[in-house]
Amino acid sequence: MAATKLKIGCAGLGRMGKRHALNFLQRTPRAELVAASSPDDAELEWAKVHLEPYGVKLYKNYDDMLRHEGLEAVVVASATAVHAEQAIKAIDAEKHVLCEKPLSTSVEISFS
Repeated sequence: MAATKLKIGCAGLGRMGKRHALNFLQRTPRAELVAASSPDDAELEWAKVHLEPYGVKLYKNYDDMLRHEGLEAVVVASATAVHAEQAIKAIDAEKHVLCEKPLSTSVEISFS
């Protein structure tokens, strides 16, 4: 019986986001990169060449990616200023979350 793969989305495709996306795509046998998001047009152009040919659905809007059918987990590798917001949204959507550091730039950010 084949092992099931965790369906992952990558938020942010900058330096670390690209690394995470490629690692999940090429080097993590129990993971399947199914979606990626970035508001940055240059990052999406990179993804069209390096991710989309492998079946990864690309999103300009993070909230749209969270609604990707079958998505189970999100790696948050976006701009630091939105780490907490995106992690909270993913948790609220009942997704597993791996968040790049720092989680937030403010101690006032709360998980409610």
